[in-house]
Amino acid sequence: MKQKLKKYTIQSTAPNEDVSTALLDAARNIFVTEGVKGLSVRRLADAAGCTTMAVYSRFKGKDGILGALFDEGFEKLAIAQQAINPKLLDEDRLIALCRAYRATALAYPHHYALMMGQFSGELSPTEESQLKALSTLERLTNAVAAMPVMRAKKRALSEQVAHRLFAFCHGWVSLEHMGFFGDTKAVGKQFDAAVIALIG
Repeated sequence: MKQKLKKYTIQSTAPNEDVSTALLDAARNIFVTEGVKGLSVRRLADAAGCTTMAVYSRFKGKDGILGALFDEGFEKLAIAQQAINPKLLDEDRLIALCRAYRATALAYPHHYALMMGQFSGELSPTEESQLKALSTLERLTNAVAAMPVMRAKKRALSEQVAHRLFAFCHGWVSLEHMGFFGDTKAVGKQFDAAVIALIG
């Protein structure tokens, strides 16, 4: 687990003495090394060097901390999506969006599990968090709708195609996390080929 910690390092612009930042940094480190079970309010407070009251006043407890990590995961996905060359069109843009999804899921597997509801019993995302999450799917829908063959179609059809691509990406990444495809450089090419087949 330790070798993956560097992948989760997210730099903050807030001062080091900021309690909220210290709590979130501590939560992230515990989360990626020990999982959700390690995230007790007392453990977080001790790791951040503050009182348990600070956890409640700033994050309303453990649920708020998990919500912040949930948001963080979708923010990483949004950043990956926004980094795609805006000049890409049609199939290339859809492939790039699917690649961004896969890359984010592989780089941040713990966040990804939280994002996809693996810890639904521990977390109830706020409406605002759910809207942020859905905005990443909206980018995929917009890319589908922008394809010439789809422009004259109803929005609902673009949404259906986007949902199929999302379902495929989620299924593929889940199998990849399980080691189903093995450790091979050909996996990325196979992923791209499958996306192209779905688009076609």
